[in-house]
Amino acid sequence: MQRRGVHHLGLATLDIDRTIDFYTNKLGWEVGWCDMIEVPGGGKIKHVFLNTGDGTFFAFMSPEKVPGLPEEFATDINSAQNLPSAFYHFAMWLDSTEELEAKRKDLLAKGVDVTVVVDHEWCHSIYFKDPNGLQLEYCVTTRKFDENDKVWRHHDQPGPMTDDPAERKKMNDMLMGRGKPPQMTRTPV
Repeated sequence: MQRRGVHHLGLATLDIDRTIDFYTNKLGWEVGWCDMIEVPGGGKIKHVFLNTGDGTFFAFMSPEKVPGLPEEFATDINSAQNLPSAFYHFAMWLDSTEELEAKRKDLLAKGVDVTVVVDHEWCHSIYFKDPNGLQLEYCVTTRKFDENDKVWRHHDQPGPMTDDPAERKKMNDMLMGRGKPPQMTRTPV
């Protein structure tokens, strides 16, 4: 078997139970592997690999009472860097715009705060956040790249596929907003 691509992303959480619940019940992913790491010198780390469905994993570590590690930290990455949410984000592949629309409807039905579809000219995306404040995206490529796409220049992007000012504001706030990391309840290890 020869695969090329991402095996897993390593991320952190302070509330592993809430994180697992979101990814399994809201996104429909499955737990592939979980273990408890006993750290020399004290403390433990819960470690879970969540299968995205295509063989790629999101791996979350949740430390507790590990000497030298902070008890609290920004799990969303962007707020720790004082950056808008769009900078560090994770996009999952979908194969069609119909699949993207269906995913959006499914997320909304499960209570996830998700944007309208955004047209980036060469792809369409929807955006939402996990309980850790991580910016997530589902994305479908809508055309092949050409030589003009490789030139550093302004590329027009139609943007949110709605005329509703509230939906446009929601999309802008979700991507360009600088919020505080979410309040997390540490999962006991």
